[in-house]
Amino acid sequence: MGSVISETVASNLGIGYLMMAASSSMDMALVFAGLIVIGAMGVVMYELFAILEKRLTRWAHRNPNSAM
Repeated sequence: MGSVISETVASNLGIGYLMMAASSSMDMALVFAGLIVIGAMGVVMYELFAILEKRLTRWAHRNPNSAM
């Protein structure tokens, strides 16, 4: 979340900069489009890392159906 905020505020390129420029010219459709793109990227990255975690750390995951 910190990288998204810093990219939005301090960047001269990228989705965050595009959103800031669009908001200053009152182009709300472009602002919301950028927000949707950032949100979709976050969901995709979360799922990707969840899959990687399950594959790389199989030893750390227990079977929820097994008895202790």
